[in-house]
Amino acid sequence: MVMLAYIGTQGEGPGQGIFAVRLDGATGALESLGCVAEEERPTFALPDPARPVLYAVSEVGNRDDRHGTIMSYCIANTQGTLQPLARRRTGGGPTHITIDDAGEMLYCANFGGPEAVAVPICASGQLAPISSTQTTSGTGPHKRQTAPHPHGVTLDPSGRFLLVPDMGADRIFVYRVDGSRLAPAHPPFAAFPSGCGPRFVLFGADGRFAYMLGELSAEIFHLAWNEGVLSHLATTPMDKPDAQHTRGAAAFGLSADGRFLYASNRGTHQIHVFAIQEDTGALSEIQCIDAGGERPWGLGLSPCGRWMLVANQASDVVTVFAVAPETGLLSATGHALNVFKPTSAAFVSPVVISKLARY
Repeated sequence: MVMLAYIGTQGEGPGQGIFAVRLDGATGALESLGCVAEEERPTFALPDPARPVLYAVSEVGNRDDRHGTIMSYCIANTQGTLQPLARRRTGGGPTHITIDDAGEMLYCANFGGPEAVAVPICASGQLAPISSTQTTSGTGPHKRQTAPHPHGVTLDPSGRFLLVPDMGADRIFVYRVDGSRLAPAHPPFAAFPSGCGPRFVLFGADGRFAYMLGELSAEIFHLAWNEGVLSHLATTPMDKPDAQHTRGAAAFGLSADGRFLYASNRGTHQIHVFAIQEDTGALSEIQCIDAGGERPWGLGLSPCGRWMLVANQASDVVTVFAVAPETGLLSATGHALNVFKPTSAAFVSPVVISKLARY
């Protein structure tokens, strides 16, 4: 089986932007299909799970008054060719996006805004005007926390709440989803230790537990989730207590069966693997492996669960790891591909691939 994936980057200028790659499901070999959309800093790309559509951000405006953009494209064929559908300005520094299960709403975190925005999606993949905007607030003690910086957007399993981890405020903001509108939940946020820098949130398989990645402290926070309320259960450090490097966690991933959690560590250039205890959601580290490059910024798990792509931003390389489904352990394949400043990796779903194969 051959799989199609997209690589988001910090590239800009001619020949830079979103790249398409093909992965051989039998060997893990990775083939470049080239730059399929020239964009400025398309750091995060997200394929629609059911339609031949790709969504992406143009992460500009993090430190100035420029407005960033979210884009949608039609995936035209199995070569990953992209045809532009729509562009919407969202505010400063759009850094992360997600869509709901129905494929009707897109949510975006504006790192430099600081806002979370909701954007309706038309059936064709076109993006309607922004329907709701919420502004975050707060600061922290770290030099990168002089202002609020929403970094991620995650819907809870019910689709009724949007969680927005804010790296600058040491908070996760929680919003109720009412159609195309967002409204603060009660309580409106959960606070975390000063200087931890919330980056991303993901939910466990059954929705009872959530996990928050603290970028600045390189920690994973194990949380209980109950109808819009987060409770802190435990904290798992990724670094040793005496670590001298600059701490920096970056990416998250969950195995399809929900038994294993993966996190990248930019400070040590490693990928950490954790087993998740089924009844409590507790984490136990079972592996720490070299990422095959420097500053692993993003990771993507294949739909079959057997492969992982790691985007190593500082060494301009995407590496391929084999995943043992029964144990969750990673092993280096030796396969890699040079891509300028890669920051994210995401696979197109088999449902969409089957539709493309008919064209």
